[in-house]
Amino acid sequence: MSKKTYQVLKVSLKNNSFFLILFFFFNSSFASDIPNLTKQNDFALITNQESNILDIINLTTLEKVSEIKLGNSPVGIVIDQKKKKAYVTNPKDNNITEINFIQKTKELIPAGKNPLGIALSKDKNHIFVTNWYDNLVSVIEVKSKKIIKKVKVGKNPAGIIVHRESGDIIVCNRGSNNIMLIDSHKYIIKKTIDVEKSPFGVFFDDKEKRIFVTNVQSNSISIINYDNLILSKNIEVGKWPYHVALDGINNKILISNQRENSISVINSNNYEIYKKINEICEYPEGININNNKKIAIVACWFSDEVVIIDLLDYTVKKRISASGGPRGFGNFILKN
Repeated sequence: MSKKTYQVLKVSLKNNSFFLILFFFFNSSFASDIPNLTKQNDFALITNQESNILDIINLTTLEKVSEIKLGNSPVGIVIDQKKKKAYVTNPKDNNITEINFIQKTKELIPAGKNPLGIALSKDKNHIFVTNWYDNLVSVIEVKSKKIIKKVKVGKNPAGIIVHRESGDIIVCNRGSNNIMLIDSHKYIIKKTIDVEKSPFGVFFDDKEKRIFVTNVQSNSISIINYDNLILSKNIEVGKWPYHVALDGINNKILISNQRENSISVINSNNYEIYKKINEICEYPEGININNNKKIAIVACWFSDEVVIIDLLDYTVKKRISASGGPRGFGNFILKN
């Protein structure tokens, strides 16, 4: 409950207790569908665009344990691990949903038109959202829940991440065939780097200081050296690569190939194709890796399932039914 809401309720209590009860009931952000997440387990939080549901999957038992109602057509997700909050983009509602797993509350935050990708600032005090049709990155202050800045970027911005050390914002411009680095203090474009056709997903390798970008219509990924911001290599993968994840156990790069129903596995050192996992599911999209559990988690849009891949042999370990249209665009693992 906000301070302002509390003050209104306090005044109302003196005049009309019945009104107070109704006011609290209809305006409180308390959400009964938010589950207790035990500290012993990690969880995958999967956005479902068709059913408007966030699926909660226990990564120890590999079972879906709960569902949380979201806004319309949820896609992107980012998690504040320390505060146990998840932020989800709702493109058709022009807002994001903030889910607080400690206080069990939900709150809608205005996010500009058609918010898609989402990231948190280094200090977790600001939310960055890509606005697909307006060609903007909206900067939202977490405390005030208001947009404080709009940064003009390229055409159809999609994936967005934040560098853990510098705080730089990295955004893919699908319609401009480039990525941009944005200064997170001055909110100005520091660098524009051309890649191949239709960049969409982006991932940063902290250890090797590399940026990985999926180029949807080139069937490739681009690898950029963060130190000098130079494109070092383009690698051909499967059809319509969507997202990238890094397997820290085997030193491999995993790419979900949307229109090939496959996962490409690439050696991280020499960039040679190690393996392709075929017929993984229909339209694999978001992919995250949990190194502790030695698994990869893949959201499969068209087959309405979440597929768990065993990183020991790159075989399917389990298939979990999703609520409808799982996308999982972003970092969706809540760690405990």
